[in-house]
Amino acid sequence: MNRKSDFGIPSTDGRFSPRRRSVGVHTLSEFVFCPRAGVLSSESQRQDDGEEDVALGPKLDGFFDYDERMFAERLSAEWSRSRLWLTLLAPSLLLIYVVWRLATPSAAVVAALPSLYFAARLWESLSAIMSLVRERAVFNAASTAAVDMNPNQICEINWWTLRKAGFECARPRDAYVDEDMKGRPWRLLVKDTQWRIPVIRKHRGEKKCGPQHVVRAAAYCRLVETCEGGRAPFAILLFADSYDAIVIPNSPNAQAMLDRSLREMDDVLTAFERTRLQPAPPTDQRCRGCHWGQPTSFKKETVLNGVPVPPLRIEGTGSADYHSCCGDRFQWVAPHESTIALRAANRG
Repeated sequence: MNRKSDFGIPSTDGRFSPRRRSVGVHTLSEFVFCPRAGVLSSESQRQDDGEEDVALGPKLDGFFDYDERMFAERLSAEWSRSRLWLTLLAPSLLLIYVVWRLATPSAAVVAALPSLYFAARLWESLSAIMSLVRERAVFNAASTAAVDMNPNQICEINWWTLRKAGFECARPRDAYVDEDMKGRPWRLLVKDTQWRIPVIRKHRGEKKCGPQHVVRAAAYCRLVETCEGGRAPFAILLFADSYDAIVIPNSPNAQAMLDRSLREMDDVLTAFERTRLQPAPPTDQRCRGCHWGQPTSFKKETVLNGVPVPPLRIEGTGSADYHSCCGDRFQWVAPHESTIALRAANRG
């Protein structure tokens, strides 16, 4: 007897077909969030770099890679730069005064150009010093505590607590690849020769962990253990503009969820590619904040599998033309919160 899988396609006798493709970890996590998002992620062919929302573009790295030594070295370097710019600024101000007295005011304005440059560079150095002092104070205020290397439940932790526990922060240069998956975590926390902890960074939404994060954490842990040979008993979910983080255990349940998601995803993609059988749209509130359904101007086209997709105009938003990537692909209007707001404003 056929039944429906969690992703809305038939599965025979409760069993899934064997996996037939290698998938990106980011695409997999999108599938767990919403199968339509998974199709779009697969067809957009974006690289996985450990950021939850790659559509937001390059991100500033902040001070996450720093430790006590790096804070001290950077502060020393910025103080040296500020002294240099101050030393150059003093004679340039004297030059302005001399030119003003001996020549004309217009000549003094020209002579002031170097001093403006030196003043701007001095301000940059002083601003960097203030940021470093502030962030170093946060680092010093973080608690020093032992990290449980075999967690059995999701829990909160501070990023600097991890760093103070002896974890070095490394940036993986290349994606990890095995026969089923490929992906690159945002960072890798390394301790001794044994521990390799993958880090995911989340940029929007609430500070909480969903099923897609559990699967993504399990995927990175498996890839790291396979390719690096170390142990990855958990992964870290880090939130934007914050040093708050969540520990996601690499448990047997998480690994089982990963295997099941891989099989489900392969079934969905195969059905969509062969028969154009579309995954069912969500019936809950997931679409409200999903970037795939966010309305955008017609100036930004949807490109999937390297081919532009004709835009589907969102009706009821006034004279401006809006469309969305999800709407273009699946020929519907996703109930995104911005679309709802545009329609409400048009009615008002």
